[in-house]
Amino acid sequence: MKKMLIIKEYSTIIKLDEDNKLLFAYDFKNGIIKEESEGILIEVNDFIYENIKSGFNINPEEFGVTLSKL
Repeated sequence: MKKMLIIKEYSTIIKLDEDNKLLFAYDFKNGIIKEESEGILIEVNDFIYENIKSGFNINPEEFGVTLSKL
């Protein structure tokens, strides 16, 4: 089952795939998810990292996502 998190500040939807332990990102505009923009999350900034952590109540690193060093 996939759960979704909207990050309005970045016009992004994040989907949690618990079965495969992956996080996917999609562009989100005018209430529409742009499925063709799908990408597996690997590295994110601290704002998105904390939103994933609190929004899904998970450790993002267990899903292959690390915090950007920039």
